[in-house]
Amino acid sequence: MGFFRTNVLPLFAGTVVAGLLIWATELLGLLLYPLPPGVNLEDPASYRAAMASLPSGALVLVLVGWILGTFAGSWMTARRSTRSPIRHGLAFGVLLLLSAVWNLLTLPHPTWFWALGLALFLPVSYLGARLGAASAPEGPAPAAA
Repeated sequence: MGFFRTNVLPLFAGTVVAGLLIWATELLGLLLYPLPPGVNLEDPASYRAAMASLPSGALVLVLVGWILGTFAGSWMTARRSTRSPIRHGLAFGVLLLLSAVWNLLTLPHPTWFWALGLALFLPVSYLGARLGAASAPEGPAPAAA
């Protein structure tokens, strides 16, 4: 149970927080920049074509979601971690970075989006992890020998 509570639960908590923020931001993007009529979300070619035609504002909102999610998820992971909180927060950021690379390889994105998206994950994750570690409650005092 120690490994699970120390390593897995903090990452799970960070994933929930990040997922909700990214989902909410991308939902806002879809409300502000709806997909063109006739896009079939179950047809990968149709979906990729729609993604390729998104305006820059929609892509900026996706980046904002990634930044918010990375920061908050790393913060939560570090805050919930009882051992090596900054390392756990950064590990969370690396997992999101890998997820973003998969997304970037799967769907068409402009070069500026690749550059900004990939450059921001680790610094934002580090900042979130540092602040999360600083705000973590103190653990129990060590037992006297």
